[in-house]
Amino acid sequence: MPPPARARPLAKESFSKTFGKFKTSVYTDNLRPAAPVPQGHFIRTLSWNQPGTLIATGAADRTLRIWNPEKPNVKNSTELKGHSGSIEKVAFHPGTEHELATCSADGMLRFWDVRSNKASVGEVKVGDGPFTLAWKPDSGTEIVVGRKDNTLVAVDRTNLKISNEYRQSVQTNQCVFDWSGKHLYLTQGDGSIKIVRYPDFTPVLTLSAHTSSCYAAAFSPSGEYLAVGGGDALLSLWNAQYWALATTFNIADGPIKSVDFSFDGTYICAGSEEDKKLNIAHVESGEVVHTVDVGVQATQVAWHPCRWVLAYSAESQGLKIAGKSQSGISRQHCDYDWRLATGSKPDQKLPKMDITAPLNPASLFSAKGLVVVITGGGSGLGLAIASALYQNGAAKVYLLGRRQNVLEDAIKTLESSASAPKTSSKVLSAISADVTSTESVAAAVAQITKEAVYVDILINNAGVTGPNNAKALYNAGSIEELKDVMLQDWEGWGSTFAINTQAVVGVSAAFLPLLEAANKRRGWETGKVTGNGNPRKQDTAVLEKLGLDKDDDRLAHIITVASVASFMRYCTAGLAYNATKAGAMHISKMLSTILSEWGIRTNVVCPGPYPSEMTVGRDPKFGTSEIPQGRMGNANDISALMLFLVGKGGAYINGTTQLTDGGRVGVWPSTY
Repeated sequence: MPPPARARPLAKESFSKTFGKFKTSVYTDNLRPAAPVPQGHFIRTLSWNQPGTLIATGAADRTLRIWNPEKPNVKNSTELKGHSGSIEKVAFHPGTEHELATCSADGMLRFWDVRSNKASVGEVKVGDGPFTLAWKPDSGTEIVVGRKDNTLVAVDRTNLKISNEYRQSVQTNQCVFDWSGKHLYLTQGDGSIKIVRYPDFTPVLTLSAHTSSCYAAAFSPSGEYLAVGGGDALLSLWNAQYWALATTFNIADGPIKSVDFSFDGTYICAGSEEDKKLNIAHVESGEVVHTVDVGVQATQVAWHPCRWVLAYSAESQGLKIAGKSQSGISRQHCDYDWRLATGSKPDQKLPKMDITAPLNPASLFSAKGLVVVITGGGSGLGLAIASALYQNGAAKVYLLGRRQNVLEDAIKTLESSASAPKTSSKVLSAISADVTSTESVAAAVAQITKEAVYVDILINNAGVTGPNNAKALYNAGSIEELKDVMLQDWEGWGSTFAINTQAVVGVSAAFLPLLEAANKRRGWETGKVTGNGNPRKQDTAVLEKLGLDKDDDRLAHIITVASVASFMRYCTAGLAYNATKAGAMHISKMLSTILSEWGIRTNVVCPGPYPSEMTVGRDPKFGTSEIPQGRMGNANDISALMLFLVGKGGAYINGTTQLTDGGRVGVWPSTY
């Protein structure tokens, strides 16, 4: 997949000096070096795996071999057997380092797990003469095979079935996907590049690229350029946004049969049928910065996926890899190494994203098994949030509020709803509590400690409007009148701050032991953990016992419901409301920093207008200058956001502010 950033290019002299000083390793399975190697054993295809820890080669004599680039001795390689015809193409999976696809003259597409030298793990009969492969990069669940009869065959990797076929009237030599996986680019015998949509193969555009056949193509890691190699010995570079010819490279003396960009997109190299050297050119300037003297033809080239290291075929000499230091794949010549930049140890094995793993929304956005406390849970947004969690698997939802009757009515409404889950246990519970009173909150904590023992999610939702002087502020006709409006209900400021702002600290503090208890239950190390390179440890063995996914690394979580008013300079309710909600948002940000060492996440949700007791009497319709979405928020809007934050999919969200305002902050005077 594309790298995280582009490296700073080296000057010609610097690149040649640094790249050239490292050795070239030879990889050959000819155990008798003096004996001639038959032409059928020449390497005709090669491919690196995604992290660059393995490289695969294929030959006409059916030899399919997986090499460890750090160990050139053949005894450290693996030979995979199963094809009955010549190996035409090898291609590692774009996201899984151990899966390899191959096609052969026997008409078979095979998939292999390279950790084993056993038979392939799947195969599909794709017809006579398959010779090209292209994985769909955005998923890796589909692969396109090109046959010599100019037919493209789309194969579903998961089901091992052909999903579509596309017959061309023109000779097709290679196909490559763009990084989105939405288009295929076909190099054609008439010198053109044909762009078709995927998966329906609808033609989009044809580019006249070369005066003779186009053989090879490759996308730059950023997707900015498409490089095309032709039979006219030229390499053309196309701007993939405007489809204009950016430049032409004259870096080969014969037909170009392969082309590849370095991992950062800075350099490019091409393999040719007639050359006995490889020229490495700088993409932006077109200047040749280094030449590798091969001594024989090198038709196949492939850059290492994250190093300035070049692999190439060398006829009877086998596979060669240039740019290695004495200790292995060189790091010294890289100006940019994101592992070193982030403090990782140079030889540290980094985790990889398994993009082939199941991505189930029911797991990513689920409240299953959570114990949740919601202040102000009896009405408005609090009740909508409670409904979302109740309907989506929460084990226990405690609604806290001052009015016991309101809380009990809310529970009756949710439990009698047609959407209520079919469960015999009592999920919803009402506790009367005043969030401004530490004694009242402590009593609620004591009850929950006795009943639930732990709390996974605390939602600070309680809030009041406070002195409602917004309309009068803008209607004041004199400075004296404005003064009086600003001082209106001065005593109300104290209670507004107490509920909207101060209570965020008080309630959060009171529930910290229960939040830490939730972490302990999930196998997390408790207490304060500090220092670089010292992550909090988790015993994942307990997750299975709890019925949780093995990759569920959610920490206890505090979510504070502030308001879009936290950002707005225009006052729609009152000065106190905007000020106290801005304070609540900032306190929550401060808590995210304070609690980071204690394993408790903190995020803020800032809703725009939603139906609630605070918005009674307001016109629910809004113009584009008020709310671009044209309406108040609804249950879908707040529920989806909260399920994301509390679910496994939101585990990496911490210290953020999530706006759900229909675009209001973008069209009103606001701070960002």
